[in-house]
Parts: sequence; C-alpha cells; structure tokens
Amino acid sequence: MAGSYNREQILTALAATDPAYSYYLDLQSGEVLKVPDTEQSPEADALRNQVMEGYGDRYRYIPGGNPSPSDADVQTWMEAEGL
Repeated sequence: MAGSYNREQILTALAATDPAYSYYLDLQSGEVLKVPDTEQSPEADALRNQVMEGYGDRYRYIPGGNPSPSDADVQTWMEAEGL
C-alpha cells in the first residue's frame, strides 16, 4: 500500500504515553489522528466511531510507549502494517 505518510507524526505517536489517547494513521490523508479514549463528548464519540468503522481498511493503530523512537522504528512499524 504505497502512500505518503507523515513520518514525523508517526514518530510522535510511537513515543506517546498518555493512556487517555490512542493514535491511528489515516491511510487516505497520511496524517495521524489522536483519538480521545475516555472523553465523553459527541465529537469524541463520532471520531472513535469513525475510526472503528474504518479500522484496518482506512485506519491503522500506532502503539505508543517507546521512550525514544527512531526513524528505524517508524520504518519497522510501517513494514509490519504492510505500508
């Protein structure tokens, strides 16, 4: 799946440690979405629903928690996702 993806945003998502948010790459826009997992608002609910409906086809989960990700980590994640 060739595309233009924002590698800097992927790098930032790989380093994220806030459990209140999940990160997903939007394969159509190439941008990373920061999805609030616990926020109870119509906007947050709509975003979560949008991502879950398109998960796998349009959106790919980016696991955080890497304290110092590198470009190699971004490449490894992208290859694991088939990108």
